[in-house]
Formats: sequence, C-alpha cells, structure tokens
Amino acid sequence: MKQGLSWILIGLVGLTGCSDLPWSGSQSQQERLPDRWQTYRNERYDFEFLYPEGWIDSIPPETQDGIAFSDPRNPGLEIRGWAELKRSTNQKSQKPNFTTDQGIPGQLDVKVENQLSVMTLTIHQKEIRYTWRATAPTVQFGNYYRFFDFIARRFRVPQ
Repeated sequence: MKQGLSWILIGLVGLTGCSDLPWSGSQSQQERLPDRWQTYRNERYDFEFLYPEGWIDSIPPETQDGIAFSDPRNPGLEIRGWAELKRSTNQKSQKPNFTTDQGIPGQLDVKVENQLSVMTLTIHQKEIRYTWRATAPTVQFGNYYRFFDFIARRFRVPQ
C-alpha cells in the first residue's frame, strides 16, 4: 500500500509542472534534456554514468568508490554513483524490476518522503554492488523524474 501511495504522490507532484525546466513542456523527450553531458568514469570499479555539463562534483572519498554531482542552480538536486564489495553472500537480492540500456538488470526504488525524494538503482554483479542515486526536494521530484530515469538507464557497469 505504501509503495502505491508513493506512485500516486509522484503523479500528483508531476502534475504541478514547471515550464522553465529544459525537459518540460511540449518538446520531444530528446529536446527536453540538457544539451551537453559529461561522463563520470570510476577507475576503481569501472562503472560510469552521465551528468549534465556544469553540475558541480563533490570531493571524491579517499576510497575512490564514487562521486556526487549537484546542480549549481538548484542545490537540492543531486546525483551520486558508487560501488562496493558485497559484505555478505547472505544478503537477499530483490528481484530486478529495471533494465539499463546496456541490458543489465537492476532494482530501481523510488521513495517519496515529506521533504526529500530519492530514486535509487542497485545492480549486483559478481561480488560488487553498484548504486546510483538521485535526490530532489519532494515538491520538485515529479518534475525531475524523467530526467533521473534517463540517467539511470544509461548507468554502465563492466560486462
């Protein structure tokens, strides 16, 4: 029931609209996305994901396991990717409900909370867990859902 309520809230938030976003309005989906993209590549775990040109990167952790990027015009928006060795083989993996453009199955979860909403993609491959996460203030999340989905679909891991 809680998950169904989350999807209803996403739909309601999305109905509020925001015409100044580059991916809103009556344009095709390709025209709605930012013009220029950069690619973050993680050398330690060999994964990569897109982020819009001009977004600000955080200082990567000493472990070099990932990074976060935020929108300088809207600091409440953040995308982050990281990887880690699985700590236990007894962890229950959820059934995949998402496939990247690369053809890799993963688990995509969306949580709509009071203040902040989160989209998280988790991919388990061999002994590594790859995670990509996008966050936005809940009042804006519906406006960014397709944008986050676009980036999540292009998350790449080694095959």
